Amino acid sequence: MHKKRWRHAACNLGLLVTSIGVTASPCHAAGSRSGWMWSQPANNYGSANIIGDPQREEDVLARIDAWGFDRAYVSYGTLPLSNAEAVANWNKSLANDGVTTQLLLGENTWIYPQNRTALLAIVQSRLVNFNLTREDPRERIHGVHLDIEPHGLSAWSAGTPADRKEMLYLLSDTYAVVRQHLDSQNASDIPIFADLPVWYDSSTSIGWDDAAERDSWFAGIAESLEGISMMAFERKTLSSIVSGVDWEIQNLPIEVRVGLNAAEIGPGKTFADFAAFDAMATSIEQHYGDAIGGVDYQPFYTYVDAAPALSLSADFDSDGDVDGADFLSWQKGYGLVDAATPSNGDANGNGSVNRHDLSVWESQFVSATAPLASVPEPSTFAIFVVALLGSGRTLLKTRTGDASA
Repeated sequence: MHKKRWRHAACNLGLLVTSIGVTASPCHAAGSRSGWMWSQPANNYGSANIIGDPQREEDVLARIDAWGFDRAYVSYGTLPLSNAEAVANWNKSLANDGVTTQLLLGENTWIYPQNRTALLAIVQSRLVNFNLTREDPRERIHGVHLDIEPHGLSAWSAGTPADRKEMLYLLSDTYAVVRQHLDSQNASDIPIFADLPVWYDSSTSIGWDDAAERDSWFAGIAESLEGISMMAFERKTLSSIVSGVDWEIQNLPIEVRVGLNAAEIGPGKTFADFAAFDAMATSIEQHYGDAIGGVDYQPFYTYVDAAPALSLSADFDSDGDVDGADFLSWQKGYGLVDAATPSNGDANGNGSVNRHDLSVWESQFVSATAPLASVPEPSTFAIFVVALLGSGRTLLKTRTGDASA
C-alpha cells in the first residue's frame, strides 16, 4: 500500500517558479476536499465545458483553491485522444495549485468479464498512453477513479442477497484486473480509487456467510485499491453518517474519504440549504481528523451551483480602491500558505496567497493598460508601478462603486 505517499503526492509535484522571482510550493492552506467532475455538457461546470476554456478554467481554479480541494475526479471523455494539450494544460494548472487528478470512469456493467476489455482499452488509451506523451509530471493524470456501482443494475434489485454477494465478487475481480493491467504496462505507480456505498459491509443487504467472509472481501479490494470514497448519501445527521462509514475507516488499510451528495441540497431534501451541507462536511472532518482522507462532493457542477459566490476583494490596504499599492501587498504576501489575511494579499479568504488572488486583483483593477497575463518580471513590475502611479489611470472604487481618474 502507498497510502501515505499518495496523500502527500500533490506537495511533491514540483516547485512553482514565478516570474517575480518567488519560488514556492504549490501546496496551499490545508484542505482535503474534492468533487466528481462529470462531463455534463448541459451544465457550464461540467468538465466538457471547463477543459480547454481558459476563462472557465480560471474560474474553476479560483473556486477549488478557495474551497480547499486537494484532488479532482475528472471525466475527460475522449479529450486525452482528441485534445491532449488541453488536458495537459488543465492538469498542470491543477497541479500548480496542489491538486492531483484522477481519471473518472463509470459504467456499472464493467463488473462482467466480457465487458472488462472495453474498460482496459479506455484506461490504456486515455491514461497510460496519454501519460507516456507528457514529460512534465504535472501534465499527467495521477490516478484512476472507478465509479462502478453494481447495485445500480437491474440484476441487483431482482437478485437475492447471495446473488448480490456474487456481484460484489465480480466487482472486486474488475478492480484486480485494472490493477494487473496497469502493473503490466509499467504503470504500477498509478493508484486506483473507487466509490462504494456505505452498506456493502451489511449482512442484511449482502449475503455474507459471516463477518470473516465480509472482512476477506474488503481485504481483497484493498490489495487493488489505494483508497475509497464512501457515498454517505441521504443521511442528514453526523451520527447516521458515522454509523455508515465507521467500519471501513477503522478496518481498512487504505485511504477512506466520505462523499456527500450536493444534489440533496434544498427545501425538503437532506440538507435544507448549502450552509447545512457545508456544516456537515466540517463536522465530518472534525470528528475524524486524519483518520479520513477528506470529504468529496457529488457532483461537482451541482456543488458549484449551490455554493454561494466567492467573497472576493483585492482592496488589500483597505483604502477604498484597487490599485498598484494593492498589487504590492499581494507581491509581499505571495507564497503564504497558512493564516494569510486580506492585508497580505489573500483575496478569496482561504488563508493562502497565490496566483488566484492576483487574478482577483487583475479583474478588479480597471486600467487602460492591457491585463496582466502573468506576474511580471521585477524590472517590468517597477516600470508598471511607476507608470501606474504617475499616469492617473482609472481605478476601481470598491467602496462607492465609482470610477475616478
